[in-house]
Order: sequence, then structure tokens, then C-alpha cells
Amino acid sequence: MFTLDDSFLDMVGLSDMPAEQKNNFLAYAQDQLEVRVGEKMSNDLSDAQLEEFERIIDNDKDMINAVIGDNYKEDQLYQALLRNSEAEEGSDEFLGELATAKWLNSNCPQYQDIIRDTFQELRDEIFAQKDAILANS
Repeated sequence: MFTLDDSFLDMVGLSDMPAEQKNNFLAYAQDQLEVRVGEKMSNDLSDAQLEEFERIIDNDKDMINAVIGDNYKEDQLYQALLRNSEAEEGSDEFLGELATAKWLNSNCPQYQDIIRDTFQELRDEIFAQKDAILANS
């Protein structure tokens, strides 16, 4: 949905960051985004839901199979993932992505809004601190 790359660095005013530090900063920003999204999503989920989601993230095949079901190839999410995923169709990674998407749609339908809003918050925060970040790089 959102890519943290050189265009992101341009967007937040960090295109002048030394090349050797860009990848480290992008990895840090990605980690921050994931943590913040996870925290916001977890506020609306029960302990049982959090446990289910953790099992999917941990690649628990039983949980993944339970979420995707037997007829997953007929699912619209499956078709969309075929077009957009870099993972090989049928691979554990692909099926894990499918299970994650299906689970989120069912259990946290506002997740795309959470990601978008959190991305914008992080982007604005970094932009506001760009001079300090560049001074320290």
C-alpha cells in the first residue's frame, strides 16, 4: 500500500541524506510503521484474535489453512494477490499473505485506514524533524 523508498525520502525532505544511511533510515521507518500500526490494530482486538493473528504471522499452517479454507482459489483476495504479490503462487509465503489479508478483512476491516493514517502521521513527524535528522546524519 505504501512504499518506503527514495521517493518517500524525497517526500519527507531527506533526499540529501548520505546514501549509506538511507537504507538504515528506511528500515527504521518501516519498523516504526509496523509497530505503530500493530499497536493501533491491537487496541480493537480481543486476546483470542491477537493469538490467531500471531499464529498466522508465525506461519502456523493449521491456522493458515483454517483461515483460507479449501476453496481459496475462488476467493477475490486470492485473485488480487496473484496480481500483486511477489511471492510464488502456492508457496508458504503466498498462502501466509492470503491468510493475513483474509483474516484482517474479517477481524479488522478498518486496517487499511489505520495503515494510511499511521503512514501519514509518521511521514508528517519525520518531515517536521528533517533538519535534525539531516544534521545527525
